[in-house]
Amino acid sequence: MSVNSQYASDLRELKTKQAHLLEEVGDQWRTPEDLFWGINAVFGPFDMDLFTDGDNAHCARYYTAEDNALTQDWTADLNGGKGFANPPYSRPCKDEDGNDMTGMITIMNKAKTERDQGAKLAFLIRGVPSETWWPELADHICFIKGRVGFKLPDWFIPANDKQKASSAGFAGAIAIFDKEWRGGPISYIHRDSLRAQGKKLLDMVEAAAEKKAATYITGTIETRPETAVQGEPIIAPQVSAQIDIEEQIAKVLAEPANSVWPIEVLKLVQKAFEEQPNKFNELRHRVLCEKVNKLRLDNVSDNDILSNLIAMLEKCEPMGVAA
Repeated sequence: MSVNSQYASDLRELKTKQAHLLEEVGDQWRTPEDLFWGINAVFGPFDMDLFTDGDNAHCARYYTAEDNALTQDWTADLNGGKGFANPPYSRPCKDEDGNDMTGMITIMNKAKTERDQGAKLAFLIRGVPSETWWPELADHICFIKGRVGFKLPDWFIPANDKQKASSAGFAGAIAIFDKEWRGGPISYIHRDSLRAQGKKLLDMVEAAAEKKAATYITGTIETRPETAVQGEPIIAPQVSAQIDIEEQIAKVLAEPANSVWPIEVLKLVQKAFEEQPNKFNELRHRVLCEKVNKLRLDNVSDNDILSNLIAMLEKCEPMGVAA
């Protein structure tokens, strides 16, 4: 349901201006695509973008300022999926019904409440634990090494040559709200690692789109030749010769970021693969990390865990024989 608010009204007016100043962008700085997709690879996949201006959403489903995310039932709308948010940092404001629309303390409290009801959420936030809104009750905080820069919105029209985004950026972190989280409370990952993983996914999505378009065009020409323009080249799908894009995307999404797991987990998994190095692949690595983490939470000794892992690997075929 659309809500009335000065915040939403001001945003609509801002987007339609003929020229803009950097100071006007406010809450509407965009998460870079490769950074979002990197976070998606590590902590997703995401089903919904919780705070958007309607033009900068990263997911097919999203809330806008007119929806006022803070009045919505995230848990019900996610329905078991995961939500992403690059939240607004502006001063607290309310809609015309008196409901909060912004304010980081309110947003973090809302995230905790939804988490307790079963929602799984990932917030890209400023890495400043000294802030009063800092999510002490998040299930996991992943600090991003390297400063994070954000993009100007697509609708931004610079009023003059001075209206160029600074590349300085600021410290960032990813706050995870998920009561089923079984990793450690804190981890670290480099910004460039996230961007590299995101670039992989973006390349695959682009390839998948090209493949689908080529297949569609070829099918149209073959089944409805009357629609083809004279002299138009026929694009052969060559499906059998192409990489299975969907399978590759699933594989990348399955890749763990080592920084998500406690160092004790990673050391045990590494020792197991050192015993049988020809059994290593990324998916097995993730499975073993999950196994180790669960056994450690159950207070199983490290020696018993390592024996368990080696026994599991002994049943696997060496890489190159069967995956």
